[in-house]
Amino acid sequence: MIKLLRYLSSKQSLLLFVFLELISLILIIKTHDYARLKTHSFQTAMAGKINRQINMVNRHFYLQSYNDSLLTQNARLLQLLQENRQNPITLPDILPEQFQYIPAYVISNQYNLRHNTILINKGEKDSVKPDYGVITPNGIAGVVQKTSSHYAKLISILNKSLKINVALKNTNYTGFLQWPGNDPNRFEVIDLPVNAPIKEGDTIITGGMSGIFPKGIPVGQITGFEPVPGRKSYVIYINSFSDMTNLGPVFVVKNKFKSEIDSLKHS
Repeated sequence: MIKLLRYLSSKQSLLLFVFLELISLILIIKTHDYARLKTHSFQTAMAGKINRQINMVNRHFYLQSYNDSLLTQNARLLQLLQENRQNPITLPDILPEQFQYIPAYVISNQYNLRHNTILINKGEKDSVKPDYGVITPNGIAGVVQKTSSHYAKLISILNKSLKINVALKNTNYTGFLQWPGNDPNRFEVIDLPVNAPIKEGDTIITGGMSGIFPKGIPVGQITGFEPVPGRKSYVIYINSFSDMTNLGPVFVVKNKFKSEIDSLKHS
């Protein structure tokens, strides 16, 4: 301690000079617009570099969970392939090439608002267009709203204004998925008729009637339901298969025949 004090005492002129220089620099920044602008630009650039490095580190730690999700999806696809081999589907209306899938990555994801959006790193140059559906390795994520050359903005399923056509698995009973606006992983299905054979633990899938999503993509599991007073339909409560607070790799769904189908619907 004594040695440190002696050393500082011997350098007091230098320390006083550095202190006065710092005061002068602060005064210049505060009183000169150009200096203040340059300082702000430097701070912004440094913050951007730091945030980019933090995002890279976060993505590294999430890689395992993303890989696990993709492995789960691959296992499900292999299971479906095996089932189709055992029960071959030959009906022409299946149209196996009707849908194409464009891989993308979520770069911005809102889930704390009432009307949440998602940003992905694929856009017009990747053949992504408005009204294309977007799915995760475990379920659905949203619908493309706007596109730029390299990016697309989605209406998240965590959006009060969005309703998705869904169905009760292994039946032709359909309804609409909506988000109540509270828990980001809990949803409601409305307009499902009361004669539908519903029970807790059943699976809700995409209905395929809108042309945005193919039929059969898992959406969530039923946790409860109750009839709507004065109407012959249920409101169903489900837990989403997709963790909407932790989105990474996604797939944009391109329906090659959507414009043709829409033109017939509105003719």
